[in-house]
Amino acid sequence: MVSPPSSPSLSTASLLSSFSSNSCSTNLPPLVQVPLLSLDTPAAEEETSSLGKKGCEKHNRKRVIDKLLQFSKNGKLQRGCMKEVAAEFNISTKTVGKIWSIAKTQMQAGLPVDVQCKWIGNSGKKRGTVNTQKMLAVPFHRRKNMRALAFAMDVSKSTVQRWLKSKDIRRHSNAIKPFLCEKGKLKRLKYCLDHITAPSIPINPTFHHFYDYIHIDEKWFNITKEKTTFYALPEEPDPYRTAQSKAHIPKIMFLAAVGRPRFGNDGAVLWDGKIGIFPFTFEAETKRSSKNRPAGTLEVKATTTINRDEMKKMLLEKLLPAIKEKWPGPRRDVIIQQDNAKPHVDMNDLEFVQAAQEGDWNIKLQFQPPNSPDLNILDLGYFRSIDTILDQAASRKLEDLITVVTTSFTALTPEKLNNVFLTCQSVMGEVLKQKGGNNFKIPHMGKSSLARLGRLPDNVGVSQEVYQEAKTFLEEHM
Repeated sequence: MVSPPSSPSLSTASLLSSFSSNSCSTNLPPLVQVPLLSLDTPAAEEETSSLGKKGCEKHNRKRVIDKLLQFSKNGKLQRGCMKEVAAEFNISTKTVGKIWSIAKTQMQAGLPVDVQCKWIGNSGKKRGTVNTQKMLAVPFHRRKNMRALAFAMDVSKSTVQRWLKSKDIRRHSNAIKPFLCEKGKLKRLKYCLDHITAPSIPINPTFHHFYDYIHIDEKWFNITKEKTTFYALPEEPDPYRTAQSKAHIPKIMFLAAVGRPRFGNDGAVLWDGKIGIFPFTFEAETKRSSKNRPAGTLEVKATTTINRDEMKKMLLEKLLPAIKEKWPGPRRDVIIQQDNAKPHVDMNDLEFVQAAQEGDWNIKLQFQPPNSPDLNILDLGYFRSIDTILDQAASRKLEDLITVVTTSFTALTPEKLNNVFLTCQSVMGEVLKQKGGNNFKIPHMGKSSLARLGRLPDNVGVSQEVYQEAKTFLEEHM
């Protein structure tokens, strides 16, 4: 009797050699060395047992069907083939029978065979859904962040995160809009109705092309923000920023003026629509010397108080000369649209009217409806996009800030500016639908895609029903 090996770590080959040497001494027939794959190579079991835990994978179940079809004739299986297939793939005959039953039903119905496991993706604990009625009962001021919403819904914060990830709820960034009284709504409504061209009424009400308009607006630009975000390495020190007073961060006001660009029949740009952007600054001599410059050096200073005199000076010295220099075509009838800020020059100001009519020009001022930044081209487009450019530039001096703002204005393309004019026309259509209100989203019409297809319209209009309803509403309430 051969005693078993004392060490459990002996390999299968050493066991076989031990049994062979002892068998020779007892005159037994020699042993044939057969590789015991089940002991030394566990991966071999996966080759013969290709299903196992993965038996529900689509490609493995299809192999079972392919094997069964080899044993089928006229939709019937040969006797005993299920046991053979089950043994080959190391699964039960019950599983083979279910797979064959599914495939047989599909083949009889003339459908493609699909034996994919149905419980993949449908197993496990079902995720909880949002109680919509309960959430609708929670006021918006209690839904400002995930923690507040979780407390109001009596769930965990991670549950709210899952709702957001699965798009059961959405994140909304809300910007406050100007308050409109009933009188202000009627002014907005009348403004939009007045800009529908008469020849297009009533068949296809279309808005005015705005080729004779110049939109102007002002905006303050700060050298830096009181609070901003940076990305740093873990071991990198935090940036250190200082200012004499957070309430007096250096800033400059700019006046921007744009018109609608002109394009030829072949799409070539005839005029880019940019009149200019002008800073409210002045030059002053330094009173004292420093390590950077001697006394008496001219430095750029920002005009901190913008009143009507400063605004008139800007219009007379900068804006009107730029319009007369850059305005395209022979026509000299121009309307300058501005908002209702108190420092703005009155449209009947004698000094402005006289300067605007010099040289056979007919330039007029016009006020847009009150509390209506959505009807100004600069508020709709350029001023919205420039903040990102300023963050990337990180100006440290007023001269640098002026350069960055001027460069960004130069980079404004005629195509984008023309798109903003179309957006303004779309906004006017929404104003008509809302009877002068501003409770709507800025409409998007896929202008870039339409331009690539050569289908971008020159002007936007509204339906006959919208126009007629807005006109009737205005007549009843004026």
